[in-house]
Amino acid sequence: MYLKDQKTVNDENSREFGVLGDVLRELQMEEMEETEKCLVEIQETIVTENTIEILTEIKATLKEIAETQKKILEEIKKNRHE
Repeated sequence: MYLKDQKTVNDENSREFGVLGDVLRELQMEEMEETEKCLVEIQETIVTENTIEILTEIKATLKEIAETQKKILEEIKKNRHE
């Protein structure tokens, strides 16, 4: 189909549906925009959840390191007094 024919078909569809067609197109555009916003929010939520998970793992690792250091210091103190 040629571009000119496509335009004619689109013009005919616009005339056929009139104002209701315009309203329908506007609603579809709003729905598409809302869908895009939701996708962005979902992606942001996933990033936030991943960040929280990583920070939780870091916190646990740091806690383990601190406990290990504490045990090492206790051993050093114990060995000095012997």
